[in-house]
Amino acid sequence: MPRTHLQSDIALHLLELQKEGYRPLTIPSHSSILRYLAKHCNLQDPESVKLYVSQKSVTSSRKNRIVHAYAKYAESRRLPFSKPIYQIEETLPFVPQEHEVNCILENTKNLRHATTLRLLYETGCRVGEASRLRFKDLDFEKRTVRVVPEKGSRARELRLSERLCAMLRECFTRYPNEPLPPPQACRKHLERLRLRLANTTCNPRLLQVHLHTFRHYRATTWYHAKKDLLWVQSQLGHRSIVNTTRYTRLLNAETDQFICKVAGSLEQASRLIEAGFDYVTDLDGTKLFRKRK
Repeated sequence: MPRTHLQSDIALHLLELQKEGYRPLTIPSHSSILRYLAKHCNLQDPESVKLYVSQKSVTSSRKNRIVHAYAKYAESRRLPFSKPIYQIEETLPFVPQEHEVNCILENTKNLRHATTLRLLYETGCRVGEASRLRFKDLDFEKRTVRVVPEKGSRARELRLSERLCAMLRECFTRYPNEPLPPPQACRKHLERLRLRLANTTCNPRLLQVHLHTFRHYRATTWYHAKKDLLWVQSQLGHRSIVNTTRYTRLLNAETDQFICKVAGSLEQASRLIEAGFDYVTDLDGTKLFRKRK
């Protein structure tokens, strides 16, 4: 099939997916996979596609996503394709150190991107959930956000810091039509930022930070602080607690080491709580707080 006809055929297939009700985030993923395959093999020849995917040096999880996208294309074009099965190896998510997360947050100068990353950091929501946020979902009096779920998750209401509330107010005031950027724009921004920071700080670990890493980080810190799987499950919106249990295996020897702070006023206590510190006890007219290192 000529290249121009092939591109039109892929575009038609994506339109069919949209009509079938596929999520807006799924269609660009299928588009990227199909266009990439079209450069390296014949989409009209399922066997050549299977051979090419089998020889790629990528994870089994990635291969599964590729053949799933092609299977939908083959089905719509009535091509005889039997989807191969790749055994997915279980891996634990990468969880950065707090100073690494703060490095990314503090070096994001663009308001919309900075607000999105801080929203992911504080709430553990998915970037697709963040990008669909509407003004009506925010309650600035209670400092909460109602998360409209995706991927079959549960709806939930999550707390926000004063700093994030102020950033969200400004975004919705300055950019009423699109207060927060779409996931693809966020992803490209983070990729550029982490590369620059990895070079300037000589810390290659930053290259492992993805948008979903903020969700992994928040889930882990929540579990470390609460030791309550059901509570963490509700905060993440997981329908199955099996997904939540992954974070219990990310504990290490450092989790029993704490940073301690003393608050002598309500203002100081509020700032410590917003910084992630937990109240411990009163002593000599002051309040003691702690946070795991």
